[in-house]
Amino acid sequence: MPEASGFAVKSYSSRSGGILLKLREAKSLLQLHSIDTSSRVRSEIEDARHVEATIRKLFNLELKNLDMLEIGPGQLLLQMSYFSIGNRITGIDSDVLVRGFRPLAYVSMAAKNGGLRTIKTLARKMMGFDRKYAAELLRQLNLTRLPRLTLREMDVCKMSFRNESFDFVYSRAVFHHSNNPIVAIEEVVRILRPGGVAYITIHPYTSVTGCLSPEVFTNNLEQIQGWPHLRPALQGKVAGPNVFLNKLRLEDWRKLFSSRMPSAQYIVRSGGEDAVAAAQKLQAQGELLDYSIEELCAGEFVAVWRKPATQG
Repeated sequence: MPEASGFAVKSYSSRSGGILLKLREAKSLLQLHSIDTSSRVRSEIEDARHVEATIRKLFNLELKNLDMLEIGPGQLLLQMSYFSIGNRITGIDSDVLVRGFRPLAYVSMAAKNGGLRTIKTLARKMMGFDRKYAAELLRQLNLTRLPRLTLREMDVCKMSFRNESFDFVYSRAVFHHSNNPIVAIEEVVRILRPGGVAYITIHPYTSVTGCLSPEVFTNNLEQIQGWPHLRPALQGKVAGPNVFLNKLRLEDWRKLFSSRMPSAQYIVRSGGEDAVAAAQKLQAQGELLDYSIEELCAGEFVAVWRKPATQG
């Protein structure tokens, strides 16, 4: 089992994914992309504006006219597109990100990221979901077109950028997929300019949706009974993710960031009152006692850090 600065890093599950689990996952993904496109795009824009407001409040810094890096923008590129307005932004991803009709790119995706990732991407595009998201983003931002995006395939632990290349480094729900997050954090510190800011969010493994199964995003707590990945009796009840999860807990993340980003500030956003009530009920029944209510109900963990203007 690999180690990350003293923290055990484990794969999510050793259970094999049968055809029924794959079909359930496909159904859940279809439900996710079939929900109100307008609401989902609005939520992405509001989240990006919340990031801007947080950086403005903490550091009196406007996210405009900056050299920006987004680590792991994902297939839809919604927030990267938003930040591209008024900034010089680059996005890196370990997945091949395909825009438009480029058959050879799908061959590359299949070779590098696997057949399942390729099939999901092709299906999403053929069903028109990507076009809907792009059109809705333009409509809500009152634009006719978005700036061209610069995308590169790159491992966050082995970035090829020169030292001090960016004013702002942004990553949303990526670092919990790294099998060596301490190196990923060190790389962010390296490429950030003095006075630059890093804003990194984690989807906590201990949260109610921490297993990242599409099923937990399309069902309520009653249907899945809550935290199926942390409760032995529910192991295998929902399909797991097809990606690596390092399973680090909130205190592990605080220690990791503090070791490389002294004076980093942390924000823990609650997953909502329903999650709190469900967690308290389960603990009253003697379950999930190894976890605090904070980590069970943390919808998002955020590390924000400004690199000192002078070193030493």
